[in-house]
Amino acid sequence: MISFRTLSYRAATVVALASVSACSSSSAPGADPTPARGLAWTVDGAAMSTTTVQSQTGSNTVSVAGTVTNGSTSNYLSLEMPNAVGTYTFSSTARASATYSTNSGTTNAVYYAGALPSSSGQNTIGAGTIVVTALTATNVTGTFTFTGIGPAGASKSITNGTFNVGL
Repeated sequence: MISFRTLSYRAATVVALASVSACSSSSAPGADPTPARGLAWTVDGAAMSTTTVQSQTGSNTVSVAGTVTNGSTSNYLSLEMPNAVGTYTFSSTARASATYSTNSGTTNAVYYAGALPSSSGQNTIGAGTIVVTALTATNVTGTFTFTGIGPAGASKSITNGTFNVGL
């Protein structure tokens, strides 16, 4: 026969083990967490995120795009980057670029950063970086930040960008 004292001890042991298990973490201290599934960024102090994304791979590039709709305003962001893990700073030689656009129904503004076609007379517009941290046959993960140039030289600063997208 098991005594009340033995049952109390066993119950206390189970509770203690459950508490330790609930407080443990699967990531190492200081490790960067994997971004949430989807595409997220901050523009003009407003955080935007979407899990409805489009992605496409080519032999040399990966493209990721998503749209966020807030009331009558639609915000669209697209990224194009080389099909490899690495850090890509926008330049005339890097195949990395980004586009942000906002459409309020009556006004549409497009902000672009990256290499331009040689016919434009410019090599690069805006500035920014895309970091591809992981790339498999089925997923791409990374971060981005850029300043896009738009109508009449206006600019938009896109910060805190993350992507974790199926391919």
